[in-house]
Amino acid sequence: MERFLPILQTIQTRLRELLTRNERYMLHWDVPKIRGVGEDLIDLAWDVSSDLIEVEHRILYRSLSEAGLGIWNRASEVQNRSLTKEDKEYFKSVHEALGNLCEKIETGEYYKALQEVASKINYEKR
Repeated sequence: MERFLPILQTIQTRLRELLTRNERYMLHWDVPKIRGVGEDLIDLAWDVSSDLIEVEHRILYRSLSEAGLGIWNRASEVQNRSLTKEDKEYFKSVHEALGNLCEKIETGEYYKALQEVASKINYEKR
């Protein structure tokens, strides 16, 4: 399980930076820059994908990449029309979900939950 800690550290550091930037962009609803955050999330997911596969934890890769794709797609749509209240709610909800994930990683709660799951799996295998 310790192999997972550096991966989580990388994700946490980069994700926190992306969230900080995204907050600034959402203040003025700078859609092209929000779209860039989506691209950066996809890049983050890709950069850690092989490490996550190695530790058999693909769900975090999928979560990051799907959040990035969702932001990118929605921002791409908005560039061709006016930004709506629903768009803003979507961007805020994805931002909040990623913020919660980042917080769980920062506090160690995410790693602790992984350890508990691993313990249960190992116990059931006996």
